[in-house]
Order: sequence, then structure tokens, then C-alpha cells
Amino acid sequence: MRPQQYGGECGMKKKHVILLILILLPVVFLHIMLATWGLSMSFYVKRLSSPPQNYFEITEEDFREIPELKKIFEDLRKLAPGESRSYELDIDTGNKVHSYLTEKQAGVGECSYTYCFKYGDAYYGAHMGTP
Repeated sequence: MRPQQYGGECGMKKKHVILLILILLPVVFLHIMLATWGLSMSFYVKRLSSPPQNYFEITEEDFREIPELKKIFEDLRKLAPGESRSYELDIDTGNKVHSYLTEKQAGVGECSYTYCFKYGDAYYGAHMGTP
């Protein structure tokens, strides 16, 4: 007669299940991240209460270069000083806006945001990022 073992096979099954979970969880997480990664960019804009030291102006010419900006900038007029808003852009538009605004900012010097600009009578600071 064999002595009864406690936790032998059952303990091994639990270890295998835990090991399987530890292996599959990162794989599932990575799969979800890759499925959503890089599909959009966020354009974060804050209306400033005073003019930044270095800024550029947004004009109708800029809207001809990047038409997607017009809708965003018309919406920005609604912000009160100190308020901010985020706009989600598809990756191609986000990269296009980022490149365009980075070039304009480089022409006037650095500011405390990635981009500092004047539109109408108001000043704004903005960053581009991923949601």
C-alpha cells in the first residue's frame, strides 16, 4: 500500500497553471498593445494667460498647408486663459502637424512647450503625444 501524498500532482498542476498564466499574460498584453500602438496621436493645447517669449503666428497660409488645423484652431478660440483641450489625430495627420509646427517653432526659438503660437488675439502652448 502506498502512502497518500498530499499536494503532489495537484501542486504540480497549480504550478503549471501559474507558469502558463505568467507566460501568456505578457503575450496577451503585448498583442493588445501592438494592435493599438501608433494608430493615433494627441495634440494637447493650452491657452496661455500671457505671451510666451518665443512664439510664431498661425495664419490662413498655415491652414492651406495643413487643412486639418483649421477646425482645431477654430475650436481653440472657445478656450479661456488657463484652459486646455486635447485633439486626437490619426498617425499620418499627427506626424504632418508635428513636423510642420516643429519647423515653425525652430524658426523662432524654444519655448516652455513644444510649440508656442499666437492665433487671433490669444497665445497657446502645445505638445504632441500619444493618447
